[in-house]
Amino acid sequence: MENADTVIDNMSTDTIDNAVMPVGATAKNSLDVIGKYEGVLPCADCEGIVTTIELKADSSYSREMKYLGKKDKVFTASGSWTWASEFVINLGSIKEGPNRYFVAEGKLIQLDMSGKKISGPMADKYELKKQ
Repeated sequence: MENADTVIDNMSTDTIDNAVMPVGATAKNSLDVIGKYEGVLPCADCEGIVTTIELKADSSYSREMKYLGKKDKVFTASGSWTWASEFVINLGSIKEGPNRYFVAEGKLIQLDMSGKKISGPMADKYELKKQ
């Protein structure tokens, strides 16, 4: 079994947070992904997007997004989540916007529309921390 560095390299991305797990361990079989994750994600035309994702044991999820500095409207989505790989989950019913997240210890890291790690000076801003 490959370690996290090899799996991520095979996904054509950089190592995320230098995540190295014991041989044979993956996020899918080693981390408790169930729970609520929160953070403020970058926004091109607002102050940020307050984002909450709750992953449930029955493979369902709910997501709320509120755009800071915009109208008080909250955008919600719900459905089923699945493992896209040993380290990445997919929020299945989301058709527009990013729907893949790298699972790390205590956080989800939003991936770009192609499922690759976001790079550049804002890369570390795409994390949702487990509550």
